[in-house]
Amino acid sequence: MTHDRFTVLSLIGVLLMGLLPSLSHAATDERGEGNYERAIIEQVSTREERTGTTGHEVDVYRVRFLSGSFQGQMREISSDVGSNPSGIKPVVGDKVVIFIQPGPTGDPAFYLESFDRRGALIVLILLFVLVLALLAGWQGIKVSLSILISIALIGYVLIPLFLRGMNPVPVAILLSGLFTLISTGLATGWNRKTVITAIGTIGGAIIAYVISLIFADWAHLSGLSSEEDRLFFDKNPLLNARGLLFAGIIIASAGVVEDVAVSIASGIAEVRRANPHLSFRQLFTSGMVIGNDHMAALANTLVYAYVGGSLSTLLLYKQFGGSWIKFMNFDSVVDEVVRSLAGTIGLVFTVPITALLAAWVMQNKDHERT
Repeated sequence: MTHDRFTVLSLIGVLLMGLLPSLSHAATDERGEGNYERAIIEQVSTREERTGTTGHEVDVYRVRFLSGSFQGQMREISSDVGSNPSGIKPVVGDKVVIFIQPGPTGDPAFYLESFDRRGALIVLILLFVLVLALLAGWQGIKVSLSILISIALIGYVLIPLFLRGMNPVPVAILLSGLFTLISTGLATGWNRKTVITAIGTIGGAIIAYVISLIFADWAHLSGLSSEEDRLFFDKNPLLNARGLLFAGIIIASAGVVEDVAVSIASGIAEVRRANPHLSFRQLFTSGMVIGNDHMAALANTLVYAYVGGSLSTLLLYKQFGGSWIKFMNFDSVVDEVVRSLAGTIGLVFTVPITALLAAWVMQNKDHERT
């Protein structure tokens, strides 16, 4: 499911969900039912394994479990392909993730799944919050709070509702507006500008969704562009793969669209404050100028963000022998093209939507401060 990423917010949201002890158990794997637990490497040794007349040495890792029903117990896991499918090479002191699967005789089988990287990620998140707080003061703390709330909404509203079979598209549209209300409200206060920004953001996100829906149908996209996608939805056939694709596009677009929407709303509010006698047309024109200047930079930002996150996909061109026919018809490539261009079109439409609404609201309001 990693291909259908929901921007940085959703990735961090899944990360934070994974940090909670209550969610560290009863996970499933393509090998069957099982669960993941944390462990630490206590000892590394080698032993010789013979196959017929030949032999070779394999590493043997002695691990101590840090979580789950085996917490505190020691187990040995070899580094062969079966027990160490990812081929990782931990050393003494490294923390790892172990996949535990019941064996045919009832005895559990243990697999070295990956390094436990949560420590590094926790420190990075704390550093992010600390830098915001030190350099931006109270404003940085409010930004951190808005991000945390948005993460919680994705992790505990969007994803659970999707897993229960609900279409994630309408939920994503509502959440995109709610994200904007929270982030803009914490930054500038809950006022007309905040409401205008939220409506403009929802409008741009809906445009991005409609465009992606049209071209996803035309290009016959199923939302199953990676092996992980196929494995997950094969096991959950009642879930809506295309809905997840579109939800990702909506939320990803909303993150950038909000930036231009708040600039237009704030710009028109300041223009009207400086000259309360401006007409609706003049306010709208000012908003369009602000929005178009901002949009030019953000359109590139949106495309670059998708390209930067898809560099491995671009390498497929070389894998397929330089054939543009094969490359341009590869599922993941078409997904990214539709995703980035639909989001950019939504961004373009956000400018007149927000400028019209902001000019109408500001031109008709009294002279109180916004």
